[in-house]
Amino acid sequence: MKKHIKLSMAFAVLTLGYVLTPRPEAPFTGHGNVDTLSSLYNRWKTSHEQQGNIETLRIALTYSKAQSKDLTSASGVALLNLVSGQLQVAVNGLSDAEQHDVWLLDNHKTANADSAIKIGRLSANHRLITQLDADRLNGFAIDGIAIATANQTPQSGGLLFGSPSLLQRLYYTERYWPTANLGTAKAEVGQPQPARAPFEFLLPKTAQASAGESNDRLTRLIARGQQIFTEETFAGNGRTCATCHRPDNNHTIDPNYIAKLPKTDPLFVAETRPELADLEKPALLRQFGLFIANIDGFDRPPVMRSASHLLGIANTLTFETAVNPGYGNGEFSQDNDYFNAHDAEAQQSGTHTQAIGWSSDGAPDGGSLRDFAKGAIKQHMPKTLVRAENIDFRLPTEDELDALEAYMLSLGRSSEINLANMYFKSPLVQNGLLLFNTKNNPKLGDGSVVYGTTANCNGCHSNAGGISSTTNANPTRDTGVERMRDQLHHLADPNVAYDGGFGQQLQTDCGPNFDQTCYSDGSQAPSGTTTRPSDHHGLNRFNTPSLIEAADTAPYFHNNSVTTLEETVAYYNTDAFNASPGAYTSSKANRQGKLDSSQVIAVAMFLRSINVLENIRSSNLLDQKAIALNGEQSIRSLKLAIADTQDAIDVLQEAVINPYPDALEKLQQALYLENQAANRFNPRRGTLMRKAMALKSQARDLIVSGG
Repeated sequence: MKKHIKLSMAFAVLTLGYVLTPRPEAPFTGHGNVDTLSSLYNRWKTSHEQQGNIETLRIALTYSKAQSKDLTSASGVALLNLVSGQLQVAVNGLSDAEQHDVWLLDNHKTANADSAIKIGRLSANHRLITQLDADRLNGFAIDGIAIATANQTPQSGGLLFGSPSLLQRLYYTERYWPTANLGTAKAEVGQPQPARAPFEFLLPKTAQASAGESNDRLTRLIARGQQIFTEETFAGNGRTCATCHRPDNNHTIDPNYIAKLPKTDPLFVAETRPELADLEKPALLRQFGLFIANIDGFDRPPVMRSASHLLGIANTLTFETAVNPGYGNGEFSQDNDYFNAHDAEAQQSGTHTQAIGWSSDGAPDGGSLRDFAKGAIKQHMPKTLVRAENIDFRLPTEDELDALEAYMLSLGRSSEINLANMYFKSPLVQNGLLLFNTKNNPKLGDGSVVYGTTANCNGCHSNAGGISSTTNANPTRDTGVERMRDQLHHLADPNVAYDGGFGQQLQTDCGPNFDQTCYSDGSQAPSGTTTRPSDHHGLNRFNTPSLIEAADTAPYFHNNSVTTLEETVAYYNTDAFNASPGAYTSSKANRQGKLDSSQVIAVAMFLRSINVLENIRSSNLLDQKAIALNGEQSIRSLKLAIADTQDAIDVLQEAVINPYPDALEKLQQALYLENQAANRFNPRRGTLMRKAMALKSQARDLIVSGG
């Protein structure tokens, strides 16, 4: 008996020791989701391999807001064959009066090492085809390519820059360092491995390329990115990426959120530091949530833009080349035989590798999400407006860029929703879905169009995302937003420049009266695509955002010119839209809108409903993370979950009309339980979070079936 008691006591002590011993701290990824990043990578990999030429590394070359010494509209592409070592470079738009050199950049090199190597000079037609010397480049890895004025370095005379994206780095790391096991299952024993390319040493590897399993490594990379995004100031004015893209506010910021911040918040450095007085327009920042953006170069008038949210951007990255002649894509001319024949990716996306920001051209280098951080740091985080690198700010290292890109690509949904499989249990909302999905106005026997029966949304917002239903890429369209009359921020500050959207060419027909200057891509709407055929004004093209996250990311459009979701839907009834090129399809089919007020409400309620479903998905995922994490990390994840649950409630309540009272009640109950669980000393924390998750799932089932 005594022996049994001693054994029981020993077991109890061991059990207590196990309970009291802290579990290893799991990486904190915030909203970042490794499945989202993995899904994106696998989609990109499949597309890349289907296009062929997988041994060719493609790098787009464009003007860099962070690094170029002079503004230029030139652009190009570099193709490096990792088997043969052949490097091909082609550029359009450079001055014929000057010569230009091609440089390879290794940003991992120390100050004492050769971090830039000049490869050769562009020919008279701005082309270069050369064979790289493996011995000369031994120990060198390509983090970027630069085009510089002849006899100058990239630092003193760089014009165009480009760098490989994280997805390229992951792919080539996986392909030539199979033990890294990134984004795919390990090859089975006895299965052939990819042949090692003679010039593989030039590939930019991700950090610790040979360590760890795929999801574990990507999770750590996302967690590192989350930390950099929320904490790193890059030796600047105190702002971080999260200063303007708040994780607890859907990775954006709006006037209501701004109004709650203390005066000491880094967002307001223009108000507190005289040397940064012109960094922002404080009145427009506080009233409208608008930031100064030198999209067209720091030597040109800035425009005012909102901070776009970052949720689900992995689903809208594909840059759409224009399908109409004259829309201006920066594509290479047909005499570039080797590019047209061997580089399908270049044909698909021109020189802009990813559709990001509000007009795709705000990012430096190759225009990818990875590169966007460089321009954002120089734009928003400097100590002074001289913006001198390594004095007013520092640019992120390649490893930091890997992590930042991984975090941003892991935010939000891993894929688009499928509206065809969804049936909403409110007739009002279901009618909104039907209106949203109807692509063409029905015609009467005499050929006239019956208005008021379609919203024509699905063409540019397939499955309510930001992808065109015909091009399967992110549409860059002129929908007339910049020509709305009496825009609020223009009334508050009449000196604000008009925003031409995509491109940096001067045009003089901007604004509601077609008499203002702005910078666009110089292209014009084709004949027959406006209500006034005699008017072929220059286009003001902007990216098409996803609508799934729209309801809780107000205000709307690139300049926050519309404040509510219902007003945004109603905008597509206005003359500003119906007279715009965006009111016509690529085949010149009429898709002008005219909805009755009740139909506007129906479409808006449909958009609110799918936003609530996304809030529930995100909130439950964060609750799951909170249960798995320890201590402060668990509380941080739970607070993000609470913010998403609160968003779901607000999205329904702000509509005034409530088609789902029972679902709203369950969401409110779930929020109550989550707030109780936020007390770290509550012994029932895990139980409370699980009950909250169940309630939110029940709310979803009350809103929709399928999907």
